[in-house]
Amino acid sequence: MPLVGIPVERLKKLVGQELDRNELRQALEQLGNDVEGYAKVIRYRCDRCGHITEVLEHEDFNNTCAGCGSADLVTVGTSDVVRIDLLPVRPDMFDVAGLARALRGYLGIETGLPKYRLGKSGFKVKVKKGLEDVRPFIVAAVVRGVNLDEETVKVVMKMQENLHWAMGRDRRRASIGVYDLATVEPGFEYRPVEPEELRFVPLGGLPEDPKALLTPKGILEQHPKGKAYAHLLEGMKVYPLLADSGGRVLSMPPIINSEQTRVTQSTRDFFIDVTGPDRNAITKSLNVLVTSLAELGGRLETVQVTYPDGTEMVTPDLTPTDAILNPDTATKVLGFDIRAEEMTKLLEKMRYGAKADGGRLQVQVPAFRSDIMHEYDIIEDIAIGYGYHNIRPRLVPTMTVSRPQPVEELSEMVRRLMTGFGFLEVMTLVLSNPSEQFEFLRLAEPEHPEIENPASIEQTMPRHNLLTGLLSTLRKNSTREMPQSIFEVGDCFGLDKDAETGVSVSRRLAAGKAGPKAGFADGRALTTALARELDAGLRFDSVEHPSFIPGRCTRVFCQRNGKEFEWGILGEVHPEVLENFNISQPVVMLELNLDSLI
Repeated sequence: MPLVGIPVERLKKLVGQELDRNELRQALEQLGNDVEGYAKVIRYRCDRCGHITEVLEHEDFNNTCAGCGSADLVTVGTSDVVRIDLLPVRPDMFDVAGLARALRGYLGIETGLPKYRLGKSGFKVKVKKGLEDVRPFIVAAVVRGVNLDEETVKVVMKMQENLHWAMGRDRRRASIGVYDLATVEPGFEYRPVEPEELRFVPLGGLPEDPKALLTPKGILEQHPKGKAYAHLLEGMKVYPLLADSGGRVLSMPPIINSEQTRVTQSTRDFFIDVTGPDRNAITKSLNVLVTSLAELGGRLETVQVTYPDGTEMVTPDLTPTDAILNPDTATKVLGFDIRAEEMTKLLEKMRYGAKADGGRLQVQVPAFRSDIMHEYDIIEDIAIGYGYHNIRPRLVPTMTVSRPQPVEELSEMVRRLMTGFGFLEVMTLVLSNPSEQFEFLRLAEPEHPEIENPASIEQTMPRHNLLTGLLSTLRKNSTREMPQSIFEVGDCFGLDKDAETGVSVSRRLAAGKAGPKAGFADGRALTTALARELDAGLRFDSVEHPSFIPGRCTRVFCQRNGKEFEWGILGEVHPEVLENFNISQPVVMLELNLDSLI
């Protein structure tokens, strides 16, 4: 996970209590943070784009701006920082202000639900038609009265970058724009723009010409940020643009802001927008950002957003989410006795609103908490507030003799058989992404389970099949000696409205053989030998499948205990699929459902 440097003195000041380094580290770790240690950083400001770069003392530095590549850097100070691995599920603790808010609660300095006053800016954002298939949603806010110094500028910039990484999935789901309010003329228009329709100076300009006026297309082709994020607008006939009432460009989401609206150290009032295809992601991102700025002394004001269909919404909405918690459930999950009144205090310590009401806990979840999806998430915070270090370990009260589940016994038997057939077992990641699970296999993307707060854009869903993992393994070993024979036994996941969690789990076997002579006959011989050892009959039925070569693919039917059922699929992998995985050798693969044998 990315490391973030939190300025120690600023953190202590915002916490409002003097803590020595050991006490601070202990409190941070008890909150769930992975603390790497303390360090000193040197801060550089780019005279061209204003980007603040922090470099560890004694670390090699190429003296170029990370934002625009310029070498016009000025040293603007040093600070002691505590270096923390970002906790992806807690973006509200990515910055010094949010972290201080959590620490004040945990240390008992300030408990309960934080309350933020929302004024009315009177500003409006009008969304024009044409962005429905591009980047349809926008939320916005005004923050006034933030006193910036070099350190605070860096805090705001880093907070924006980290939210792009965690909640925005590298700007795919949400991208944030922060502008100097003094440089714009309200109201605002969020509209589509043609690739060559207008010109403006992107933030920092071009490395060779800082004042160059560029078209949206030119930004994607020439500007460093444009080239880095051009894939987000690939194939689009129009691009998103945010402009003010005077026609001044604020930004081209999700790529870059305008140079004219750049935030500087003299900025006191901000206009902020978040755009994206996911309304929930942009709303949560805005809530996290503005509440952190409020902790830095900012005054928050709302903005009205109007969509083409006439729908209006006022943002940000910091109304807490109501939840009900059964104390008995919490006690059972935690494994120790704790009264409802004590749970209430622990939840307030973790910055919730909470009160006991008729055998239930009425809980208010802060608007900046994007990670609370189930009552177990609230119970986890009770455990953190109580302190894992305060939980006394004890022996299990009853002892029983265990035995494997039938599916585990079958899986172990299949592993032994596959090893005996000369195949090497691999274990691949359970989490994957739609591109590799469907697009790379030439499959239409069905409805499938998704991870609401994934750790990275490569891990946004539980796997739908095992073939992707095997092909990825063969890709990484493409320079090794051929042939290669590998297999995996593991779980795959699908939607099931009848399941308790809404997700079904199936145990499967997948096997693949790669090499110059690998072919359908190898896969059929393997399947036949496996069925014989499992005391099952087989029937093959030719089928067309997008992932396999036409005429070289079959459905596999299994006969057992007088019944026949579809067992899986077998075939030679399609050349286009092999190309997607950068595999140059022929590959034959099979995937079988082991649950059907139980």
